[in-house]
Amino acid sequence: MDEYSVPARVEVDASRSITDYLVDHARTSPGRVLIEEPVDGQWVPRDAAWVLAEVEQLAKGLIAAGVGPGDRVGIMSRTRMEWTLADYAIWHAGAVPVPVYETSSPGQTQWILADSEAVA
Repeated sequence: MDEYSVPARVEVDASRSITDYLVDHARTSPGRVLIEEPVDGQWVPRDAAWVLAEVEQLAKGLIAAGVGPGDRVGIMSRTRMEWTLADYAIWHAGAVPVPVYETSSPGQTQWILADSEAVA
């Protein structure tokens, strides 16, 4: 087997998580559009402040439901904005998202959730 490597293009700060960058965007440029979602046939822009507020609300709900740091949380959905918000919220709560494709069979879904030890 051949092996190839290239130098990293960016340095990643191991002390930060993906949600730290969302918080940074919301603080430094709250009006910056991060996501657009289709609503009644129109694309509606969602800025950094809006995205962070949604993520924080979902994260608080997860924590209130007993999800803790390091816990695994399953997400099953087709690709949509809510998947992104849930993914960020799980990270923001200190937990780990476990993706389950909407096309997964019941058996696959059961195995993924059991093997990952998902709590929610």
